[in-house]
Amino acid sequence: MLSRRMFTGCAICAAIGLVADDATAQTPGGIKRTITSRVDGPMDGYETLQVVVDLEPDFVLDWHTHPGTEAGYTVGGGSELRVKGKDAQMLKPGSSWVTAAETPHMLKNGPEATKLFVTFTVQKGKPLASPVPAPT
Repeated sequence: MLSRRMFTGCAICAAIGLVADDATAQTPGGIKRTITSRVDGPMDGYETLQVVVDLEPDFVLDWHTHPGTEAGYTVGGGSELRVKGKDAQMLKPGSSWVTAAETPHMLKNGPEATKLFVTFTVQKGKPLASPVPAPT
């Protein structure tokens, strides 16, 4: 059965446009993303996307995974990144992170708007993000 938490995670991932193909999307719920680049590679079966993500204050991106690597940089604002098995990382302008493939993680935005620049190198044909239950 799909729990409310899992449904929220699915809705959030869809809202971000992680499974959408259009270049720009304004979505309800406090997030906007713009794909600035999408190219095949670095090897057969993979693609690399560069995405600008704008988060409204106090927005929460629930637990999810990616079928490849996520590398990000905080342009402005601040948020808390939680990755399974690691201490929470406070992101502020100039902070960066890398999340390994299939690693559960979530992001809670702070009290002001935040802008992130994120590069995904993921398997083609798979959803860019999949919701997962919060780790215990």
